[in-house]
Amino acid sequence: MYPLKSKKYKTGIALGGGGARGYAHLGVLQALKEKGIEGDIFAGTSSGAIAGAFMASGMDPLEVFKIMKRNSIFDFAKMTIPSLGLMRLGHLGKYLGAHIQYENLEDLPKPLIIAVSDLFEGKVCYLKEGPLIPLVQASASIPVLFSPVELNKTLYADGGIFDNLPYMAIQDQCRYVYAIHISPVRPVNHLKNLAQIATRTFELSVNGHIEETRGKKLTIIAPKGVENYDILDAKHADRLFEIGYEHTIKMNLD
Repeated sequence: MYPLKSKKYKTGIALGGGGARGYAHLGVLQALKEKGIEGDIFAGTSSGAIAGAFMASGMDPLEVFKIMKRNSIFDFAKMTIPSLGLMRLGHLGKYLGAHIQYENLEDLPKPLIIAVSDLFEGKVCYLKEGPLIPLVQASASIPVLFSPVELNKTLYADGGIFDNLPYMAIQDQCRYVYAIHISPVRPVNHLKNLAQIATRTFELSVNGHIEETRGKKLTIIAPKGVENYDILDAKHADRLFEIGYEHTIKMNLD
């Protein structure tokens, strides 16, 4: 571990996976900005990788929220003949490309590390270089529900399989890290279709309750109330943003 003063970046922000709950990330980020806290480097998994790509490209949290709330995850998906997944997130790439004018991770104005799962090697990969849009798409590809992404003869899927809150990918490089957790497990009363069953199985296997903590180097922000919203249901975008914002603005982060 390096001495505090030798850290490369002052502030790192890790954005966890959580599907539609990712709108809460933007509320947290807006509150942090109003407190004078902005990321110098980002790490993201799944919906956190999507939000991280926008933020690392230099956008404002409110601007990103307005862009993202126009679409649900299924607007980006296309049904396929089941082979590697029920759907493919091909339209997500077109959507990101329309708003983010950078081809590779290393081209972004601020560094972004994306967590993806290597299905062949059975491990998490923290990637800081490579094609931006395919890697974001891979990181958001929940197994069975969405097809994995093939890059360099490897199949990559949702980073949450191994690491749904990737703060460790940046912790050694930063003086302070804020990790936003939006995936506590919630009880459900019914599951109506294969997509919901696939998503629920994934949710139970990778997510859980992480206690909110405040330390000298690491602060985990876990907005209370996000668990009441389905990870595939984007119609509560405004409320999820409010939950993230209201929770964080009340925190003592001095």
